[in-house]
Amino acid sequence: MEQKNIKSLPVLNILSQSLQYMQGAPLPMFWFSMLNYASIILGVHTWRTPAFFVVLLGAYILWSFFFRYYFKKKPYFEIKSMTASLSPSTKILVLSFVIMTALILLPFILPFLGLGDTEYYMHFLDDEEMLNLILALVSIFFAPFMFFRPFFSWIASVLGNNKSLKFAFYHTKGNYRQIVCLLLILNIPCVILEQISQYFGFPSYIYYLLLSPIIVYANVIMAKCYEFFFLDN
Repeated sequence: MEQKNIKSLPVLNILSQSLQYMQGAPLPMFWFSMLNYASIILGVHTWRTPAFFVVLLGAYILWSFFFRYYFKKKPYFEIKSMTASLSPSTKILVLSFVIMTALILLPFILPFLGLGDTEYYMHFLDDEEMLNLILALVSIFFAPFMFFRPFFSWIASVLGNNKSLKFAFYHTKGNYRQIVCLLLILNIPCVILEQISQYFGFPSYIYYLLLSPIIVYANVIMAKCYEFFFLDN
């Protein structure tokens, strides 16, 4: 690949533009939020049953439709692009699985390297809330490699563009800190919502209802980032 100037992701501008986009299209964003909410509720109720894979397929179609709708890529529903996007989405799952498995096994590996003892690490593993917090924070710092950039490859395949992971990494290089910063900021409303939900004792269906627009917002942000790195001249 020929050399190009490295583009620095304008984090605050991306957040602001994404919010403006949602405000400018309230009805479509509402329906995407509701459909996402329905997929979450169905996913929770069908978890560990064969029907879950049907729900998963529905969610896959929903988000494929979403990105084609955002980029005005007609027809919005296209079987060819959805099947083509299975390759990068599989790579995302594999990368995520390998890295998250390594993170989970790390406390058992460190004692063999002379870094602390097993009982010390087991103390944290027994604290489920602390473990979830640590995994969430650590995963954010790994997300640029195991999710964020590979996700661009998936968006590209949905749109019928270059779906190479190498291409996605090349065009986003030099932006690790910006991506981590973006993810940290994006997690703030999720953390606040979770704390409010726990404080007031919201049932899960209310929590997921409030979470759904945030998930849609996160996908708009991904679309804006893709636009910045791959479509802007």
